[in-house]
Amino acid sequence: MLAAIVAVTGGAFAARLDPTTVGFLYLFAVVLLSMWGGLKVGIVASLLATGCYNWFFLPPLHTFHIDDPRNWMALGAFLISALVVTRIILRARAQAAEAERLRVAGEASAHIDLLRQSDAFKTSLLRAVSHDLTTPLTAIRIHTAALQRHAAAMPEIAGTVSAIDVESARLHRRIDNLLTIARLESGRFTPHPEPTPPADIFRAVHESLPGVPVTISVAAECPDAYVDPSLLLEILVNLVENAHRATLDAAPVELAAEGRESRVHIEVRDRGRGLAPDSDVAQRGLGLEIARGLTTASNGAFALENREGGGAVARVDLPAAVFEGSA
Repeated sequence: MLAAIVAVTGGAFAARLDPTTVGFLYLFAVVLLSMWGGLKVGIVASLLATGCYNWFFLPPLHTFHIDDPRNWMALGAFLISALVVTRIILRARAQAAEAERLRVAGEASAHIDLLRQSDAFKTSLLRAVSHDLTTPLTAIRIHTAALQRHAAAMPEIAGTVSAIDVESARLHRRIDNLLTIARLESGRFTPHPEPTPPADIFRAVHESLPGVPVTISVAAECPDAYVDPSLLLEILVNLVENAHRATLDAAPVELAAEGRESRVHIEVRDRGRGLAPDSDVAQRGLGLEIARGLTTASNGAFALENREGGGAVARVDLPAAVFEGSA
């Protein structure tokens, strides 16, 4: 700041400028300093410029005494002008900055609104599509049940009818899962966690998939999971189905649970072909994506990786139920 005032003073002396021109140069310097340093710098620069203007350019020179009343008016007008211009510039800059905050906030709000509209549209579309698929699937299952009753006397088609029923049930379950995720994302469904023994859920999984061979292992000290049982059942059914389809030589799918650091770790293991290095959603299957989404909604973590010795392991990490008095 001082260097700028000194530079104006020295330049004016070297160019032998008249007092009026020097006053405009000082005013220009004050404006620039105000824009750079703010109000305090602008006020100090105005006072310094006024002093230098008086000392070096208004007679009598090299004194702060002024003989001519017109010079008093000129000096006062300069000081007032410098302060007023400084204030106007700073106010304009503050208003411009405020407008830019408001602009950014407006853009952010519009972006959030668009995201909400996009999510609402996605959820509505998913519900509509799921509903349209559920109706014909229900009819298919009804007709399949009727065919099964008549197919008992026709072994050559009994297997085909049974396969149709199994695949229809699987598709119906997928649609129900998608509807559950849509309700979760839209806030229309809230999980209701409760202490859930892994062994009970494992048995329910086996009962839900009677044609899938499963082995069950639960560590002796494994605590209950604190999770919505219906969501955990759907998570594991999807994972076991996916593992069974990938398993070679009809090997059983392994279900294992253990407790560690106030968490329950559940693994679904298979001896299938494993995961390709560049596997995408289509290769992993919709069931895995549904399991991932339901795990996230259950405050859990989901991981999928290759298993040592061949196959894959799907890991579900969930909070453990903590009871009063437990350590």
